[in-house]
Amino acid sequence: MAKLTIGQKAERVLKLLIALRNARIAAALAQHGFTDADLEEGWALLRNVTRTRLDIEPDSSPVDGDALAALDDWENKWFVISGATLQRRHPEIHAWIFRNLSQTEGMAVIVSVGTFIERWEQIDKPEKDGGFGQAGQDAKKILGQRGLTNEVIGEAKTLLEKLGKVGGPLPDLDKIAEEDAGFLKAEKALWSWYLEWSAIARRAVTQRSLLRQLGFLRTSASGKEEEVPEDELDAESDAAATPPAKTEKKKGG
Repeated sequence: MAKLTIGQKAERVLKLLIALRNARIAAALAQHGFTDADLEEGWALLRNVTRTRLDIEPDSSPVDGDALAALDDWENKWFVISGATLQRRHPEIHAWIFRNLSQTEGMAVIVSVGTFIERWEQIDKPEKDGGFGQAGQDAKKILGQRGLTNEVIGEAKTLLEKLGKVGGPLPDLDKIAEEDAGFLKAEKALWSWYLEWSAIARRAVTQRSLLRQLGFLRTSASGKEEEVPEDELDAESDAAATPPAKTEKKKGG
């Protein structure tokens, strides 16, 4: 059985809390010690879980959207201009620079533009250093005439550097761990409350309309009404809520 998410747990708790406001349901549970204090405890635990989760600041996006969009525009423009120019005038350099490169989108543009610039910087180096020598120098010259200057390459480098930096200040990891621990503690307390009173309610309440209000009945895929199994809980809760099975002693043991 898959574990219930906190959203599913909160939904079940909320349904039970609202149903417990029904005087007939409350009266049935009162015979087993349920009081207004228990009802208030349930609401307080639910509020505590919600407050703990809402108090945690959401993570800011690690990617600068404006910088990414600008880099994508850079790629769209200069890949086309460079490709058309080199394809005609320096096909061997074109094949090398654009090997396994194509216009991309999203985060992939960081890799494609970064690779293009690395290769652009290599082409005018001597052949012994992995470049194309004079042919590479000529290729850079004609690309510069097309507008792909050192300044334009610098613009892309600036965008790449900006996208490579950590977004925002470094988080306080100890505080994050404390917030996570607080949330887990609040969730556990809420679910323990639910397990206790939902188990009692299943035995104290017998009328189907009230059981439906408590969330213990549901409509199946076939359209029939069925009982929500008690074991439809997460593994941790199963261990806590399910009493050990009785073992039959062997005769003569």
